[in-house]
Amino acid sequence: IKMRGICAAVTGALLFGFGANAMADSTTDIVNALVAKGVLTEEEGALLNKGREGEAAGQAKALKKASKLSVSDAIDNAKIYGDIRARYERRDGDASSTGVNTDSNRARYKITLGVETKAGDWYSDLAMAMGKGGRSDNVSFGDGGVGADAGMSTKDSAILYLKRATLGWNVTPWLAVEAGRMKNPLYMVNAMVFDHDIVTEGLQEKLNYKLGETNLFANFGQWVYSGKEVASSNGGTTTTARQNMLLAFQAGAEQAFIADKLSAKGAIGYYSYTGNPVGQGLANFAPTLASATTITGASTATVAGTQATNNLNILDIPFELDYMITPSIGVKPYAEYAVNTSGSDRYNAACAAAPTVCGLGNDDSAWLVGLTVGSAKDLKSFMAKKMAKGDWSANLWYQSVGAYALDPNAVDSDIMDGRLNMEGTTLKAQYNVEDNVALNFTGAWGDRKNNNYAGFGPKVDISGPISKYNLYQFDVTYKF
Repeated sequence: IKMRGICAAVTGALLFGFGANAMADSTTDIVNALVAKGVLTEEEGALLNKGREGEAAGQAKALKKASKLSVSDAIDNAKIYGDIRARYERRDGDASSTGVNTDSNRARYKITLGVETKAGDWYSDLAMAMGKGGRSDNVSFGDGGVGADAGMSTKDSAILYLKRATLGWNVTPWLAVEAGRMKNPLYMVNAMVFDHDIVTEGLQEKLNYKLGETNLFANFGQWVYSGKEVASSNGGTTTTARQNMLLAFQAGAEQAFIADKLSAKGAIGYYSYTGNPVGQGLANFAPTLASATTITGASTATVAGTQATNNLNILDIPFELDYMITPSIGVKPYAEYAVNTSGSDRYNAACAAAPTVCGLGNDDSAWLVGLTVGSAKDLKSFMAKKMAKGDWSANLWYQSVGAYALDPNAVDSDIMDGRLNMEGTTLKAQYNVEDNVALNFTGAWGDRKNNNYAGFGPKVDISGPISKYNLYQFDVTYKF
């Protein structure tokens, strides 16, 4: 009897010790087997089963409490992601021709919150962010209030707006089709042509195909840029409003020359705008003169002046070379060249709309060259900019953008203040204090490229035309 009690105690201890990883029915089967073999009495078996049932109930309750967030059974998996960023920045612009100098100092913050889901070959991306303008997700401290309590008030500008609402379908292992409001799929070495904050709306196709050691990729976009297609008839007269579509075509390749050490990536893209402002009763594009006191078209509600996208057909060629000089430090020399193949037509249309620009020069190209140095655990992480705690990077480049070269509504809103006819140097540096917490510095210093024109753009943070520009930003970002 004493030996039987000892066996029962040892067996019970073992059962409870492994209970956290065993299923309730498996434990009951073991106890019942021990009772059948006479190792345990029925009373002892019942006592152990009762204890196990109580433990199982407690575990089930704990699991239920821990999994309050649930998704549809149709969803294979879901991932919540986002970031919170605080920023201090200083911008100053010098309009030497008018004698007006502007300094802007402000503290800003932004929040992004999203969820990605997958269900078989289908997926979605739903994200919210601040900043309804589209080219910036930032809100300034104290913005949106009145009087002494401005910083304490509810801020309309700090409302979370729809950033992305994407429905995707993996048609094949190498082709994905997306519709809705989406992340720009184009490969870019920098944000010279398209601001990283800008999303696309409409339809896009992404192709990725591996051929030996070469990764081939292509991106196509049929994006609604502005407006809608409407035809109305009144007394036999038909009026048609046309959409402005942005059609994007890009194809490229990534080639590994030395495994885990040297790789190159490049692409060629063509971006065409279908909108015709004149056909919609609006004005053609015209740059702002250096002697102007306000930016042409900057305050208008219609597509006019510096906002128009007529005669824009951009050929874009980005390229980079990634090399690990040590097992943990990489370098990336890169370059990009873009030219508006309809630059002469854009200039002639501007000359007809605003004769004061005639003979002042037609610069329809943009280019940049830069170098990134940084630490990473391997080549793949370095190329993907995946940084962990203790990693650092420094990115230095020079860019030059002509007045007739790019879409004035799409260029980076920070570097050169979102303006055309500017050239200069930019430095970005990052250090990760944690895997998900990064400190960043950005400095940009620019001058106007063609002295006949101002540095201009339809949506700028520093008011008025400028001839010089300086930017300093200090960020701390927490990702989750």
